Amino acid sequence: MKVFDLLDDKTRPKAPPIPGATLAHRMTGKKLAMIHEMHVVALDETRAIMELVEAGEIAAGELAEHIGSLELLKNYRAFGNLCGRECQFLDFHHRAEDEEFFPILHANGDEGLKRVVERLADEHRIIGQILDELSANVALILTQPGPDTFSMAKTTFDVLDKTIRSHFSYEQTELEEALGFYRIPL
Repeated sequence: MKVFDLLDDKTRPKAPPIPGATLAHRMTGKKLAMIHEMHVVALDETRAIMELVEAGEIAAGELAEHIGSLELLKNYRAFGNLCGRECQFLDFHHRAEDEEFFPILHANGDEGLKRVVERLADEHRIIGQILDELSANVALILTQPGPDTFSMAKTTFDVLDKTIRSHFSYEQTELEEALGFYRIPL
């Protein structure tokens, strides 16, 4: 799967409604959106700094330092998944998503939910590759600051930003009922 496939909602399986799912189940699932919002804030902060670099207000090296210090990137390196931010709860939550939550959903869900979980795991791998590329771009900015290296990092960041936002929306929508129904602790 390529990034452009990931962004095409027509290629994403849909989870069928779960018979017996309640409003309480869906509300539990909505907690995922609150967790994702913290990551979106980190993306917004990075974009704001990139805009300052483009405007000539700060040096590209400062952008590299900021991106390299983001817990999002550090946690990805440490735990092998996209998400993760500054506290142990989120580290646990996102490590558990791939290692614990997805297996539970896959084992208990119908074929439609299984396809969604498999797709989400595939998306995590693609997003991980984008993060690796961004990390390499950032390292290059530190050793070879300039407009070309900044442009590469910005292009990769734009792909990452668009991909993460799309992934979060898909994951939140498709797992909303299942997370509460199968009692996945968030």
